[in-house]
Amino acid sequence: MTVHKEFSEEVRTDGVILARLTPGEDLFASLESIAGDHRMERGVILSAIGSLKEVVFRNVKLNTALPVRTENTQEIEEAGLFELLSLEGNLFPAEGGGEPIIHLHVMLGSPSGSVLGGHLFRASIFSTKKIVIGIGGSSVYKAKSDLTGLWELQKKQ
Repeated sequence: MTVHKEFSEEVRTDGVILARLTPGEDLFASLESIAGDHRMERGVILSAIGSLKEVVFRNVKLNTALPVRTENTQEIEEAGLFELLSLEGNLFPAEGGGEPIIHLHVMLGSPSGSVLGGHLFRASIFSTKKIVIGIGGSSVYKAKSDLTGLWELQKKQ
């Protein structure tokens, strides 16, 4: 059982990675590759500019109680094209190690000017994407929380 505890931790940025992704690349595969190339276990998206297509994101349905289960979410799939208005996220290792878990949230602008977004699960680069990732030196990892039902940050005790 994973205990859900509040914490805070000061983290110093150990470095910053600047990357340019090209048309047709898978955003998540590219981030995994960047993390591997730079031996990055933990990181935070500092900035991202560009355009996306073929996006899949998920939002929590109204009147959902904790813990959140997949059936309490609504998956939205859109072909795009979208201007990337905001991309926030982080990379942290799972409890026990392994590849970093990439957690991204997105706001997208449609050609008509409407905005949509949510917890991003898949996206391809349309024209280009410039991304800046800060590398953090921390002991924090992700574990499945019994309280929320989600992958949550945990601090080593």
